[in-house]
Amino acid sequence: MTVNVDDAFIRRAVELADLNAVRVALYQQTHDPQIYELPMAAQLDDAQRELLISKTVDWLKDHASSEMPAEPDEAELRTLMNLATKEEMPDLEFNARRDLASFKDYPWTASWTNGKPALPENFRVAIVGSGFSGLAAAVQMELLGIPYVVLERRPEPGGTWTINRYPDVRVDTISITYEFSFEKRYPWTEYFGRGHEVREYLQYISKKYGVLANTLFDRDLQKATFNPDSDTWTLQIGTPDGTETMEVNAVINAMGTFANPNFPSFEGMDSFEGQIIHPARWPEDWDATGKRVAVIGNGSTGVQIVRPVSQVAEHVDVYQRTPQWISPRALYGDPVEPEIRWLQDNFPGYWNWWRYMAIAGLFQTHGFILPDEEWQAKGGTWNAMSDGLRDTLIAYIKDQVKGDQELIDKLIPDYAPFSRRPVVDNGWYESLTRDNVELVTSPIVRITPTGIETEDGKIHPVDTIITATGFEVAKYVWPADYLGKDGQSIHDFWSKDGPRAYISMMVPNYPNMWMLYGPNSQPLSGGTGLPIWYVIWAAYAAQCMVKMIEQGKRRVEVKQDAYERYNEALDAEASKTILMQKIGGIDHNYYINHEHNRMQVNAPWYGPEYHRMCTEVEWDDLEIS
Repeated sequence: MTVNVDDAFIRRAVELADLNAVRVALYQQTHDPQIYELPMAAQLDDAQRELLISKTVDWLKDHASSEMPAEPDEAELRTLMNLATKEEMPDLEFNARRDLASFKDYPWTASWTNGKPALPENFRVAIVGSGFSGLAAAVQMELLGIPYVVLERRPEPGGTWTINRYPDVRVDTISITYEFSFEKRYPWTEYFGRGHEVREYLQYISKKYGVLANTLFDRDLQKATFNPDSDTWTLQIGTPDGTETMEVNAVINAMGTFANPNFPSFEGMDSFEGQIIHPARWPEDWDATGKRVAVIGNGSTGVQIVRPVSQVAEHVDVYQRTPQWISPRALYGDPVEPEIRWLQDNFPGYWNWWRYMAIAGLFQTHGFILPDEEWQAKGGTWNAMSDGLRDTLIAYIKDQVKGDQELIDKLIPDYAPFSRRPVVDNGWYESLTRDNVELVTSPIVRITPTGIETEDGKIHPVDTIITATGFEVAKYVWPADYLGKDGQSIHDFWSKDGPRAYISMMVPNYPNMWMLYGPNSQPLSGGTGLPIWYVIWAAYAAQCMVKMIEQGKRRVEVKQDAYERYNEALDAEASKTILMQKIGGIDHNYYINHEHNRMQVNAPWYGPEYHRMCTEVEWDDLEIS
């Protein structure tokens, strides 16, 4: 799109921009002491704000350029990072965050020690899944020059983004952080990318970085068997034409956490005469117009679905088992303005520092999950941060439902914020005030042929039931089976206390096998977007392979005692967090493995410390042979 870039256009661009990112990018270019002394954007007075904007506009009129800035040296980078958040950053935090601005071509990736050595004959890696984590692993293999194949059970790359096609599906973290940092300045059309655009992005990455040419589609891994004699894995793969086998030296399982839909089981479901839809199985031709619809679930998916469906349906019943803390996001649903697109492409450093500042808002989130006993002794619920957020979110609920006290009483959770996955509001609260929408909190007893019966004795007539009930997050690598060096199924190995792993990726007796987004992998806090972690985890697996190949070995695996030590420490750390407490809503939290009463999805560590664990390999914990 052609735009007329005059002085007014440039000023609009800067005024629309993240002024914290503007401040750091301009200082990086000018080292202007006046810019250095400015406070964070939220604290700028009118004069300071005008100073920053006018200086930036004047600089851009003379120096706008599409050139990407080089990575500053360490001292300069530390200065800029401290300036960004107005804090002196200790080494642990600096090392974890130094690549967030993505000046390097390929941040966080692994490399050979002294150039690529000769690889063992026919050495090949299988990557299972072509979603974000699978693509991260594949690009890492491309960089190392290690032969690989991606096995994708769907007919296209994209993972969970190819199966979730329900109305208004989109990312709920700003797109500039929900992307790979090795692909610079991707032209998202909205601040929070819609599902189709995320799919297009993943297809673009797959093709551009050579992954597509190494991907086999319609390939469903059924079984992987480790062969101790040859230190290889034999893969049994389902295809449209039957079963085929493949032998590889290593497996990176990138199926992720959200691979297997959780289908509810209510009495009478088989008798229902209408249509039952899980969002991960959304029919392309379904139309809500004129229908009576039930939406079961109010997590991220259920919340996204209600508004578009309620705008055309005759009636919508929203079934809420547990209230959620649902919060607004600035710019959610808004298009990226041409001015911002131009600024990303022509203000060197702005894209980098916008990425950084979009993540920096999460740096302090670890404070939400740990208790403050002094605060509680004074009458507080958990700690000052948590209680303050609770007050803010309650005020938001009251505003969105226009003070309807009956709704307010049903919508305020009895657990603390940030103890479950935060849900982003796309108009869900407001939709509940529509004449054709009813919030139902009485538990479902059974499904009748033409409706839903609830515990209060009411029968709600319905044509279509949408079961926004999420995924079976404890079914890692399911339904595939992995047979380790002793022939044991990994699912049997995990039967004692649920899926576990060492640093979320490795399991003893399963050599040369890693999981990305595996058990206890999702960081609770610390401020980095998930695509960054996909690259970090892929690089961890790559570091292990690099060490193995450079030493002329054939096998790398985690030691049993290291695995046990790590998980004992993990459980101890998890027990301190709000997620494992009653006030954290433990009873209805999908982050928790309720069968074994332990944290299942999250890594409980402080984010920068977990980053250290995932990037500095503890070689004594591994056996390379």
